[in-house]
Order: sequence, then structure tokens, then C-alpha cells
Amino acid sequence: MSGHQRSIGWTYGQVVDRLDLTGATLFETVYRHPTFTPLHEHSDPYVAVLLKGRYREGYRRGEAYFIPFTAVFHPANAQHIGVVRNSVFDWHGEGILWHMLRLLREFRDTQTRFPLTIESLILEILSGLGGERRIGARLPSHRWKLLEEKIHESFRESIRTRDLASAAGIHPVHVARLFRLKTGVTPGEYLQHLRAQCACRLMQDRERSLGEIASESGFADQSHMNRILKRLVYCSPGNFRLLI
Repeated sequence: MSGHQRSIGWTYGQVVDRLDLTGATLFETVYRHPTFTPLHEHSDPYVAVLLKGRYREGYRRGEAYFIPFTAVFHPANAQHIGVVRNSVFDWHGEGILWHMLRLLREFRDTQTRFPLTIESLILEILSGLGGERRIGARLPSHRWKLLEEKIHESFRESIRTRDLASAAGIHPVHVARLFRLKTGVTPGEYLQHLRAQCACRLMQDRERSLGEIASESGFADQSHMNRILKRLVYCSPGNFRLLI
């Protein structure tokens, strides 16, 4: 999304669809071949979601690697280098991922898309970009890193609060506090988000059944996966698969 017309960086791929609104532009970009983009910046802030392929961005202080169904927000004039492989829809992140996928669903439905709905979703995304939450002095940031590593390694398993607390060396009460401070959701909600994100990636393989995907993503069954995805994306897994 951007407040102006296409800026440098957008021209490296093929813009296959675009919608201009007051104060924002939505667009879908496809890269037909592996593409290297030189160091550049965008004059406006933007949010992007990656649907397919792999994406690597270089910064002055290092590199970041993105995989499908991750999202990114870049402030205005942030310099970066992008290396894009395969077909992609530009973007990466967590807290705003589901809002972005809802926005994608609305954007793709060119026959019935409703500007007010799109504008409302954009505002929800912007509200989710309030910056990183601070943690108290008694809960040092490295504890969060340990929690994050544990839940990302074990999200397909039946994991309990005490398992997370043990991994981070903190009291179980502090687990919930850290998750709320760092992500804005409970550990259970965060776990469901990881499972849903995994399911979204697996759905790109048309040979896998929805039942197999549910099992491989850590859901109890297909029905459980259906409920979670409908809640997060407002779309059934079958319809979501057609969307991507």
C-alpha cells in the first residue's frame, strides 16, 4: 500500500492488478523469473505479503529471509535490497498477516469488492503497526526469544504453558504476560496462528488433501482447521485454496 503512484522498486516485477483509493494503493506483483533489485527505497510506507516463492532482503545491517505467508512493513524511505525468486505477491509479518489475507480476498473479488470494507481492513492493518511493545525490567527480552524458539519448534505438538515456561526459565504466569506484551495475543492464539500459517503454505500443494494438511499442521482434525481458518481469514480452506 502506498499514498502515491508506483514508486521505484515496484517496477522490478509485473503489476497484474491495482486498485487506487484515497490515500492508499493496493497492487499485486508477480516476478516471472529470479530477480535482483538494487539498493532502493520507497517514498511511502508500505505493507506487503509474500504468497509464493522465496524472498531475501538486504539491509545495511544484514539480511532477512521470508517464506510464503509472512508479511513486512517498511516505513517511508527505508533503503533495502530485494532478491525475489519465483512468483510472489510482495509482503511479510505476523500480527497483520490475517488482516492482509482478508484484504487480499476482498481485493481479488473484483466483481463485488466494497471500498468501505477495503478501507476498514486497511485501518485495522495500520492499527496493528503500533510498534514493538516494551517489556518490564523483570522480564528481560532474551526470555521472549527462548519462548519464541520453543513455540516455533513445537507448534505441531500438544504443548502446555509449563513447557514454555520451562524452556524460558520463567514462571508460567510470566509466559502469558510476555506473549501479550510482545504479540498482543495469548500463547494459545499464537499457537493457532502458527498452525494456520503452516496450513496455508501446505495448501499450495494441490496433491495434499485438506485432512493431510490439518494433520501435518498440528490441528486435531480437518474440522478444527476449518474453524480456525474461517475465524482468521473469514474463508473456508477450500475457498482459500482457490484464492491462492
